Amino acid sequence: MDSLMKSEIFFFITSIAVVILTILLGILITYLIRILRNVDDISEKAKDEAGLIKEDIAELRQNVKTEGAKVKHFVNFFNNLKGRKKQK
Repeated sequence: MDSLMKSEIFFFITSIAVVILTILLGILITYLIRILRNVDDISEKAKDEAGLIKEDIAELRQNVKTEGAKVKHFVNFFNNLKGRKKQK
């Protein structure tokens, strides 16, 4: 086999390998883009839910401020019940 034929075989095999690797890389990038879009959607949902939780906590704080005495009596009632059970 002369060197010209060997080099033609080498370049043919190399060309096939490059084409296969390019196709695999394209598939990999496609899946990576889909995964990143899903992560972006999930982060948007988490951001929205965090905002709702923030609003709920602000509302809870306001309720505790306005009705704090009621909550204090409620907690004291249950603490007294717990103390009575221990005494028995």
